[in-house]
Amino acid sequence: MQSTPHPARRWRALPAVLVIAVFAMLLGAAPSQAGAPAAAPAARFVATQVPDSPVGRQLGWFIEASARLPIGATELHAHFTRAFLASPGGSPKEVNDALREAIDAGGVTLLGLTLAQPDRLIAILTGRGGLELALVFATNRAGLIEFASLQPVAAQASVTLPRPSGPRTVGTDIVALVDHARRGRRLILTRWYPAATKATNRPLATYAGPLLSSALGLPSVRVHARLGAMSRRGRLPTVLFSPGFGTPRVIYQALAEDLASHGYLVVAVDHTGEAPVELPGGRLDLPGAPPRHPIAAATATRLADMRLVLRRLHTIAGGPRADRRRVAAIGHSLGGSTAAALMRAEPSIRAGVDMDGSIFSAARKHGVPHAFLVMLGGRKADATIRGLLSHSRGPRLALQFAGFEHLSFSDLPVVAPAGPDVGKTPSARDIVVQRSYLRAFLDRYVLGRRSPLLDGPSRRFPQVRFAYRAGRR
Repeated sequence: MQSTPHPARRWRALPAVLVIAVFAMLLGAAPSQAGAPAAAPAARFVATQVPDSPVGRQLGWFIEASARLPIGATELHAHFTRAFLASPGGSPKEVNDALREAIDAGGVTLLGLTLAQPDRLIAILTGRGGLELALVFATNRAGLIEFASLQPVAAQASVTLPRPSGPRTVGTDIVALVDHARRGRRLILTRWYPAATKATNRPLATYAGPLLSSALGLPSVRVHARLGAMSRRGRLPTVLFSPGFGTPRVIYQALAEDLASHGYLVVAVDHTGEAPVELPGGRLDLPGAPPRHPIAAATATRLADMRLVLRRLHTIAGGPRADRRRVAAIGHSLGGSTAAALMRAEPSIRAGVDMDGSIFSAARKHGVPHAFLVMLGGRKADATIRGLLSHSRGPRLALQFAGFEHLSFSDLPVVAPAGPDVGKTPSARDIVVQRSYLRAFLDRYVLGRRSPLLDGPSRRFPQVRFAYRAGRR
């Protein structure tokens, strides 16, 4: 099994990339023809010149230095934070290897900026063969670069997420929470829920905001949820979702929309400081320098985040109402470990799901008190998952999905089918399969409904193998 991708990877020598954490895996997700970058209206730019600001001066240096690769170690240390260059994949050699793959000998040319703030920017550059690249820079108080991402601008035609399989129209909204007990820590949530009516008078939601789309090189993605639609009345069974490390909540919308179409309230959380987050008002929050022990720090922070969200479910003004007696916690990669940790801390959580992630919390040694599902990307469970399964008390199930990779448990089989680590045969059917088993498990252990799909192998989904089963069902 593939465990959580290394959290501190900053630069990676894949086609045309310089990127942080899990988004190294998105590279190549938006194939463009060399020499024929997608035409884009000039209106997308907020500026077409290098700004006179700390981050602007770093952009000016990068444009000049890109024409004289390799950049020496001393020079790199003069422009990047020590933590950035000390992280895996961030050595001077690895930085230069990545840049050589992305940039012609003549260097890059600035087309314009889609974000321009004193400490962060998104620049559109021309790279190798005229390919358009999105460069994201964020600087610290000393003016050194502490976050950087360079990847192709999405140029493919727009795509549409698979249609939800349930009978209800899906509504969605975005909520900001502030935790005053943790120095005003800010969390951004998306809620998906069953709408009260067809809600056809409400506009379709956007997959991601324009700044986040630019920063991540996302294509245009059509969703099915209606923005701000009135929620179905009554308290709704609720699913709390935690994404993978360094991964924003937006790339799991196919799962969320489907659950909402069957009557669930789904609340997905961005763990601020791990991945780029677009805040209300148009500010892009970018990760800073990673801590010395990033997984341990993230594990503690994520648990506090999810407990805050659980406490605030009834205090969020307007929108859907959660049923605190029927709550499940699920997550992808490190988010799966977060779900297990939340179950141990909050015994009211009825069920948990780990989508292809190792377990880093105490749950690996002490288990969880209620039903738990592990969805594996075609690999065997590692020691941490085996520990969780053997020490847990409720019904436990581990399923292996043949042909899946780590990021198959996301929207990427549809949104970025050409990207690495999305499966050898990218297909929307990958999403159909995981939707079916996820909902069957939640229906059984949150709603108390019989789910024949959990009884054993299915002719409909022969690629799914029952790798572990224990406890009363």
